[in-house]
Amino acid sequence: MQGNRVCACTCAAVLDAGYGTLNKLEINTKSDLNGLTNLKTTFLRTAADSISAVLRASTSYKGVDFTGTVDGGGTVLAKAFKEDVIDGVDLTIETSLAGGAKIADIATPKLTADYNAGDIAASVAVAGSTLDASATYTAGDACVGASTTYDSAMGTLGDPSVAASYSLGDTVMTGMMKGLNADDITATVSHFVSDDLSVAGTFASKDSSFSLGAAYTIDPDSSAKAKINSDGVLNVGYARKLTSGASMNVGLEVDTNNMDSRKLGVSLKVG
Repeated sequence: MQGNRVCACTCAAVLDAGYGTLNKLEINTKSDLNGLTNLKTTFLRTAADSISAVLRASTSYKGVDFTGTVDGGGTVLAKAFKEDVIDGVDLTIETSLAGGAKIADIATPKLTADYNAGDIAASVAVAGSTLDASATYTAGDACVGASTTYDSAMGTLGDPSVAASYSLGDTVMTGMMKGLNADDITATVSHFVSDDLSVAGTFASKDSSFSLGAAYTIDPDSSAKAKINSDGVLNVGYARKLTSGASMNVGLEVDTNNMDSRKLGVSLKVG
């Protein structure tokens, strides 16, 4: 749910990011083209004998940020972003063209307007006949949000989702319910044990699944994290800053029910 981004708890830093098992090399460079253009090339080892590349270029012109991405299959993604089109409203337009397709087959553009006025934030996205809308309201340590979709071609309104979060000092609690039947609820709790250690847990009622994790800062240049879920899948992540312009991430995934089932990935970022 888009609106829930504002109400998201810090468990995302513990349970979601930093566990990737893809082997990849990311190279970031800058060009003087159009004043300044940022270029990012990512090489992915998708199989034992296969490497693909993704090229991304971003630049700005008269206050509009442009981003273009081309993947190994030739698919092109294009996005334009303008901040404060009017006071508090940001506008994004994005589209794509599949590799080998004709220009006439370009995807229907998606238009997104984001509004932020301090305690109130809202987002509306339109792509063809589909409209996605979300909003959040923050009052002190509490945040509530809701989102839904509407299909004008079918005349149907999607099941709404609602979310809420509350902060109690070093502890943040978040709950989200998809639909109004109360049969799909996700609850998360995160806690800062110290400046170096954070723990988090999440539970989903729909399939009675859960995840538990912890993140630890080893020193200013390195950190480690680990999590395990109710299916017995263990993930470990390690991140280290190698130099001022280079960093490394290592991810390991092991199915504790089948120790022969494991994945290991190393990611290097330069520039």
